[in-house]
Amino acid sequence: MKTRYKIMAAAALLAGAISFAYASGPVVQTSMLSGTTVSVVAPGTKVKEGDVLVMVDSLVGPVPAARATADGTVKEVNVTKGQKIVQNQQVAVIAD
Repeated sequence: MKTRYKIMAAAALLAGAISFAYASGPVVQTSMLSGTTVSVVAPGTKVKEGDVLVMVDSLVGPVPAARATADGTVKEVNVTKGQKIVQNQQVAVIAD
């Protein structure tokens, strides 16, 4: 029985390593809020996880609509300042 658990544990580690290797490619960033954009990150900007990518106007002022979910460089920006966006809209792509 112990051998079976060792094999299962090794398989789980291997699966995790494989998924990590594939996760290092481009990461699509989506908006969490809808609204009119008041600021948008520029392509080529180096970002860390949690950095604000897009801000939208709200009743209380500008609020973050999209934050980076990974460290890397902004390779593509799909929205412009003044554009209306909706929740879950692709706003940028980050790559290593």
